[in-house]
Amino acid sequence: MVMTQHRQVRNSTAIRPKPKIFCLPPNQEILATPELPPDHCHLDSKMSLFFGSKSSSSRNISHSYRDKHFSSSHGSRSKHRDRDPRASGTTIAADEDGVRVPTGTSFLFVVNELNPNYEPQVGSDLQGGEMLRDQWFNPMPPEHANEYLDEWPGLVFRYRQEQHGGVVTLENEYQWYRPGRGHEGHIVRVDAAGTITGRPMVYSQASIFSCGSHLPVIVGPGDASLGNSRILRQALDSDTVFYWSLLPICRWNDISNVSYVTTEGRGGPSVVGKNPSWIPSLVPQIYSNPNANLVSGGLSGDLSVLIGLMAFHSRKGRASEVFSSQKWHHNRWVGSQHAPTHVPRTQEDNPRGFYVQVCLDNLVWGLEDSEENDILAQECSQRIFALEWHSVLVKENLA
Repeated sequence: MVMTQHRQVRNSTAIRPKPKIFCLPPNQEILATPELPPDHCHLDSKMSLFFGSKSSSSRNISHSYRDKHFSSSHGSRSKHRDRDPRASGTTIAADEDGVRVPTGTSFLFVVNELNPNYEPQVGSDLQGGEMLRDQWFNPMPPEHANEYLDEWPGLVFRYRQEQHGGVVTLENEYQWYRPGRGHEGHIVRVDAAGTITGRPMVYSQASIFSCGSHLPVIVGPGDASLGNSRILRQALDSDTVFYWSLLPICRWNDISNVSYVTTEGRGGPSVVGKNPSWIPSLVPQIYSNPNANLVSGGLSGDLSVLIGLMAFHSRKGRASEVFSSQKWHHNRWVGSQHAPTHVPRTQEDNPRGFYVQVCLDNLVWGLEDSEENDILAQECSQRIFALEWHSVLVKENLA
């Protein structure tokens, strides 16, 4: 279907800062910010993980490259900044584990498989037949937009939180639209003729890659196919640049047994509790924590990262099949309990990765996309934020 745009859709995709989760060591003072919820996220360990550069000469400065954050997004209107997630009809119901979840919360998401060109390119990192590698010689995703071929676009899905957990459904009235290589892409609403009639606001985004057994998951808060990813911080980097990090795992406090994934902050090197049912299916085995005092209470956190982890169970170019087949249902992972098979196994295999975009479900069907008709972005954002950081998105499977 060819999509056309019959009118100028307002610019609702400008990425704006979302509420941050600061992962800090236990007993360290946390500065209060108006956008943080009452609880705060702590490190499971004081260890932070970094990986380095293209050459050994830059190892001495490799620990500074994750200080800078990509500006990620959702709308904000100051008069609604402190609005409670329960506003405007949202009810808070306790699920079977006693977690208070905002029912009726929904969001849109798409998973696109990126298609890096790992063949040698003139004037690129692959010139001479060598792909980009970190200081430990792990293969890495390209850093330039011209090193990405056409992606495999995914279908758009809606997640809706119901009384007994989340339900994922295919939404045919929404599609993925990218005008061309190297350009930003967006979830858009279309009519029967393929005309764009609305553009929901971006809440979060992430690129996630598996780079082999020694580097099973790396994440970054942006679209790597735009050429914005870096291994190492550089002095002339723009504000749109983001930096790869190992998958960060953090927790709210010392008694929490829920592991939270994120693209930002200094996460620990292992999950919070022992014997989680989603290792190794969603999180690599290397993150297991057999010495934990607590039994794992589930997995939650940044939706764009969590959804990306699920996508590794898809065959090449078919990421949407994971979600159309309901492998994530009622906040449980019901897909394979084994490690993904469609990921690189050795340092000679090419990395595989996805771009995930999560959008607010703030467009009212049947009405024009406008400030007057759309649901308040801040209200939608608060509900999704509560879903990510005050509930369990992947519960432990019952024995």
